[in-house]
Amino acid sequence: MIRRITRAVLASVVLTATVLVGAGSPASAAAVAMTLSKTYGTSGAGGTIVGSVPPTAIAPFPAGSVTPVVQFQFVGAATTGCALKAQTRTQIAGPAAVTTAGVLTAELAKVKRITPWKIVFKVPTAAYPGDSINPTGLVLTGTQAQARWYVCVYDTESTTTSTLLATSVYTITLRPTITSISPASSPAAGGQTITVNGTGFSPVTTAITGSIDGAPLSNIRVASNGNSFTATTGVRAAGTGLALTVVAPGGTVSSLDPDNNPVTLTTYPFAYTNGITISPSTGVTGAQVTVSVTGAGFSALIFDPAAAATSSDPHVFLVDGAYDAATNRGVAECTVGIVVSDTELICDLDLTATQLSPTTSAPTSGVVPDGAYIMTVVANGDTGAAGAASPSIISSGAAFVVGPY
Repeated sequence: MIRRITRAVLASVVLTATVLVGAGSPASAAAVAMTLSKTYGTSGAGGTIVGSVPPTAIAPFPAGSVTPVVQFQFVGAATTGCALKAQTRTQIAGPAAVTTAGVLTAELAKVKRITPWKIVFKVPTAAYPGDSINPTGLVLTGTQAQARWYVCVYDTESTTTSTLLATSVYTITLRPTITSISPASSPAAGGQTITVNGTGFSPVTTAITGSIDGAPLSNIRVASNGNSFTATTGVRAAGTGLALTVVAPGGTVSSLDPDNNPVTLTTYPFAYTNGITISPSTGVTGAQVTVSVTGAGFSALIFDPAAAATSSDPHVFLVDGAYDAATNRGVAECTVGIVVSDTELICDLDLTATQLSPTTSAPTSGVVPDGAYIMTVVANGDTGAAGAASPSIISSGAAFVVGPY
């Protein structure tokens, strides 16, 4: 479903902020820098802000004083600080080649004095200058949708006699979107570097975070333009249709949210495969070798070292090619002695024992011959339909070579 946001909706969203202001009477005090507890937000969004400066002996807002005027001012990248006197208008149009400048004034009735150094106010109930709305009702963010706004506190609304009392900076951030993920899959053991493209990833005061169906991303590096980031996948059991979730200053977004692309309602699912890696990956003909297998989801598997190779228990097989429950089960079994963790198990491969029949898992003549095999973890060793549906998908990193080393 396409989100339709009108100016009326934006006008109904308000933001509460608390500001502590410095010393001196309103008519003569120098402007004091304010520190805000929340210094960013999306265009038209709300949230509570606490701003403060160290209290001083002379209160700028004594009881009975005139209620201050609070404005958000945007005057372009070339200007710093509160450059405009207090004014009641909500937008100033500039030349076409210049970023639109604007002033948003907090509703006077909503400005409250809490202490001689503290006031509470709400962000102006209007769309930020630079936002526009297309004929379908979708908000198209303008040039000021990701920019610094100066919070300016005056003693009056006068454009000629007002005095600037306090200042701070509030940054408007884009709502994050995801437009592609490359690659859109990772082995279960994680460690895959992925690139996520979209908008609104540029951090303001805090770094963005991300996860895939609860598995945290690490090593997140955001591009300078905020339109992409790279990250490393974590460990997770195999699965498809998974959501990649990003938490950014402008909000939270899921790759399964169709509103990422309101025209085509496209989603971007992620997948984990059951790839494993093994160490060592070679064994001497006619010897025994202990193998460490790393992957994910091992805690859910209950291995029975005494179970027959055709039982419905989990097994680790040495397979000549691709595993098939009915026709190519493997030439040997690596008996699992311990599951170290969800991501590692230890098994013992006996290359002195008689090799197994690939079709029946019954012992045949001779030991496993020299050659390259694939070590394969299966959740169900049954030769029937249940076993056929349960083998893991093994990556090329699980190749095991038997030879006279």
